[in-house]
Amino acid sequence: MKKSTANSKKRRRLLWWGLVLSPVLGIYLMLLAASLSDLPSVEDLENPRSDLATAVLFSDGTQMGQYYRENRIPVDYDRISPNVVNALIATEDERFREHAGVDLRGTLRAAVFLGGRGGASTLTQQLAKMLFHDRSSNVIGRVFQKFQEWIISARLERMYTKDEIIAMYLNRFDWVNQAVGIHSAARVYFNTTPDSLRIEEAAMLVGMCKNPALFNPNKAYRVDTVLHRRMVVMDQMRRNGYLTDAQYDSLKALPLGLRFQSVSHTEGPAPYFRETLREKVQELLSSTDEDGKLRYPRADGKPYDLYTDGLRIYTTLDRRMQAYAEWGVREHLANELQADFFKDIARKKNRPFDSRVSKDEIQAILTTAMKRSTRYKVLVGKQCGSCERPAAYITKAQHEGSLHYHCDPDKGGCDAWWPVVKEAEIPKIFDTPVKMRVFSWKGEIDTLLSPMDSIRYYKSFLRSGLLSMDPRTGFVKAWVGGPDFKHFQFDHVDKARRQVGSTFKPFVYATAIREGMDPCRELPNQKICFDMPEGQPDWCPENSDGEYGGMVTVEYALANSLNTITAWLMKQYGPESVTVLARHMGVQSPLDPVPSLCLGVADLKLSEITGAFSSFANKGVYIEPIVFTRIEDKNGNTIVDITPKTYEALDERTAYIMLKMLKGVTDGAYNPSTGKVVGTGMRLRTSWGNRQKYANIKFPTAGKTGTTQNNSDGWFIGITPDLVTGVWTGAEDRSVRFSTTDKGQGANSALPIYGYYMNRVYADPTIEISTGDFERPEGDLGVELDCRKAKGGTNGKPVWE
Repeated sequence: MKKSTANSKKRRRLLWWGLVLSPVLGIYLMLLAASLSDLPSVEDLENPRSDLATAVLFSDGTQMGQYYRENRIPVDYDRISPNVVNALIATEDERFREHAGVDLRGTLRAAVFLGGRGGASTLTQQLAKMLFHDRSSNVIGRVFQKFQEWIISARLERMYTKDEIIAMYLNRFDWVNQAVGIHSAARVYFNTTPDSLRIEEAAMLVGMCKNPALFNPNKAYRVDTVLHRRMVVMDQMRRNGYLTDAQYDSLKALPLGLRFQSVSHTEGPAPYFRETLREKVQELLSSTDEDGKLRYPRADGKPYDLYTDGLRIYTTLDRRMQAYAEWGVREHLANELQADFFKDIARKKNRPFDSRVSKDEIQAILTTAMKRSTRYKVLVGKQCGSCERPAAYITKAQHEGSLHYHCDPDKGGCDAWWPVVKEAEIPKIFDTPVKMRVFSWKGEIDTLLSPMDSIRYYKSFLRSGLLSMDPRTGFVKAWVGGPDFKHFQFDHVDKARRQVGSTFKPFVYATAIREGMDPCRELPNQKICFDMPEGQPDWCPENSDGEYGGMVTVEYALANSLNTITAWLMKQYGPESVTVLARHMGVQSPLDPVPSLCLGVADLKLSEITGAFSSFANKGVYIEPIVFTRIEDKNGNTIVDITPKTYEALDERTAYIMLKMLKGVTDGAYNPSTGKVVGTGMRLRTSWGNRQKYANIKFPTAGKTGTTQNNSDGWFIGITPDLVTGVWTGAEDRSVRFSTTDKGQGANSALPIYGYYMNRVYADPTIEISTGDFERPEGDLGVELDCRKAKGGTNGKPVWE
């Protein structure tokens, strides 16, 4: 009996020790298995992978935008507000400064109360999970991950200081709404920097750490939930001694105070510029030398990734001037020109197309536009649809065996399957009205339109491009590629080639001046004809106003864009010599050396013509326009340093005489036959009527207007001693245009944008810009430049003074 009792006690003791030791043994075995599993190496822990956004900076160092897969820019611990750190520790890990990565006390509490009194994960464990784990889909896998996180956390604590762990956590956390990391979160939600976050702002952001989707403050129906969560965080701060009772009582009554900044590649300053810059930088970083080796490799020999390597691109754009340029384009198009254009095309039968365009031509234009649209490419299986999954979305499982195509998520599409329709069915789809949101200058409009009608609608909007650069350095100061990047993404600065019209004439006149032509020489204003090849009639260009007769100076002919005198000069010096000069001045687009080139039949980029005109202001020296000066890696090391190409395009004497003649465009040039002083751009000086909004510029300005055949394109290039600005205005299609020249000419469609822009630039005391005249070369020029003094008339005084 005693022996039986002893055995029973022994079994109970063994059972008791088994119950006590089995969890310990289980934990030990799990830790052993975790330590032998695929854990991050020491190198991985020292250099945890983190996709970093590339920052695009204005010339003053402020941020213009970013390129990213994750909108993340890291910041050091000392650049994070203590309010954020205090709130985070008080809410997420009260004993953070005491434990070594794993809080045994918190773990035991979580185990006893099944998480009811707070979780067990420390900040270090949460960081370990963010850095190295995707959440397991099953319970057993998640439990095993917990043990791995314990080990990783302990290693992180040995390798990093507590402050570094805090900074890594805050730089890694995703606050939704494209706000990854504390830098982006501060900017997106409060339009501030991490070191400037106030207590209530920090509390809201830390409150989101529990569940950023649930506590998303950008959802109106979640405001009360977010406020309550913020109050919980501040209460934790009070309990841990970071807030007094008085502070807590006053702060909890404050509203959220959001200053939400939407983050999108289509929004923000200079979107056209940022898109062009992206293409240029990607091409540069992937470029190779003659041996096929990368010119700018990373340390591992691979090319830099613009979206993940955290580069910093220092651009030449001036933040203030860019804002003024965008405002100038919007002001003229939205409040003046577009309204006139709508009135003009309202009278047209096939609006917005000109009445001289045939139905077959219109159909061809619309068909081409349809095939370029995203809708069409989705329907025929050439492009992925929106990841928002519209009504056409179906899964492979739903329609196995049918014709579908797969979008690759890694290439920017969504993991979706779309039906491919037959080509013959597409016209019907494009003629069927659907709900859509369309652009207007008063804000987007929700409407019901067929896709084809929406194409017509968008073609009725005028577009503009503006490029402004410093002629002495080649630095581009402002770049506006169109009216609204979200709806009109084609860039009219560096992608579009449009007929330049009279804007090309300075190349002809510069050729003549260089060959010894006197700007005050008088020539008869009469038609000049060119002999054409056999079977073709002679070409005899006419003046746009149809007026002839009398004698005019060469200067007056340029200032008033007379085709007759321009043709006479072209006949004297030949298309070849004009073409050569244009090439020397930076024009790279195709140029046919034919007589009609003198009137601007060539299609050029706005960036080309603006860069070429900069040679006049830079004493004949051409400097290639540049848009960024250097690129740094994430550690601040320079990997690309840009030096612009520069060479002498024409002599200083010719450049100065051309400036003097081009000043006649805005000041007016003397006509010896009438005694009047006239120029095509004089409205820049006068302020009568509605011109007072953009005119009244009194400082020395050379310039050239340009208008193409049928008023399809309007141009103005303005030149000051340290700023050359080109503006183009027109519709997407040349067959969409003003009916009359008074509305369609460059002096009306493009020049006002220049006036709006420059008036703002001159009015800004923080912008250093010359208000003086162009520097005259030393020595005798060999010609009289003031034709009005030589011939009488106004005694050299412009009519606008």
